[in-house]
Amino acid sequence: MGLYDVSIIATGSHVPDKVITNADLEAMVDTNDEWIRTRTGIRERRQLGEEETVTDLAIAAAQKAIEQAGIDINDIDLIIAATFTPDLYFPPLASMIQRGIGAKKAVCFDSNAVCAGFLYSLVQGSQFLQTGAYKTALIVAAEGITRYIDYTDRNSCILFGDGAGAAILQATPRPECAQGPTTGLLDFDLGSDGSRVDVAFTPRHTAPKSWLDTLSNRETITPYIWQDGRAMFKAAVNGMTDSLKRVLERQQLDASAIDVLVPHQANLRIIEAIAERTGIPAEKTALCIEEYGNASAAAMALAFDKWMRLGKVKKGDLVMFTAFAGGLIWGSALFRM
Repeated sequence: MGLYDVSIIATGSHVPDKVITNADLEAMVDTNDEWIRTRTGIRERRQLGEEETVTDLAIAAAQKAIEQAGIDINDIDLIIAATFTPDLYFPPLASMIQRGIGAKKAVCFDSNAVCAGFLYSLVQGSQFLQTGAYKTALIVAAEGITRYIDYTDRNSCILFGDGAGAAILQATPRPECAQGPTTGLLDFDLGSDGSRVDVAFTPRHTAPKSWLDTLSNRETITPYIWQDGRAMFKAAVNGMTDSLKRVLERQQLDASAIDVLVPHQANLRIIEAIAERTGIPAEKTALCIEEYGNASAAAMALAFDKWMRLGKVKKGDLVMFTAFAGGLIWGSALFRM
């Protein structure tokens, strides 16, 4: 198989209509708008309706990307869905997307890297295309996190929201004279530390209590998202900063060469700390945390699609994606648009 370049030719996103504002949360828990905004940068987030599904969000985001790309649905030969909140244990969300959009020729599978899911799926999809195994990949990140939120816990309910984002990757022949990729995925750095799985987790109801007891010193384990906020903050800043710097060092690039930074949208303070430590200015940082909060795997996809549609990402730009997740999992990926 030959080597190919990869282009991100289109993006799309979709969120539920229902909005949960900081004022709404004030009526549920002991918190207030100023406290939430100053500590997280979040003003509102979206929530799935009673009859709405993660699959619905994923299909809608995929269709918007397909429409923007203007491709034949049968050209899509790979679908990767990034999620940790699918509607079904199986079949994969990717298969549900395939059925919804009618991409009958696509190979489908899901990827669960939690909040780093979109980044990891971009890397996976790009590598399939770079080798020539497939030609057109649809990457969709979709989450229904609010179904796993305890709305009596003010530390977690203020952070998370639902949504979906998509990107379409397409392979093109690489110039014979090129020593490496000229567009698409130029480099990446991925990492994991399974010894710290207890920093953030969400149990399934089938998980044995004896095993869950090893993850938490709490008397009661509930089927909701739990995380050690301080530990996650520190690990996220260090993990994303170090990962991003490793990619820049390997590529012999200064931070000033980055045209757009697309970080995971977990907390504005985390994003600001990464920008400060790397020297990438705020005006180059894609944000959507104010309106959508932390949508896990979908958060980065939502921010990227927002900036694409605003015209802030141009052909030839160097775009750095960086993310962090429970696991612990982290990573960065450098793309040439």
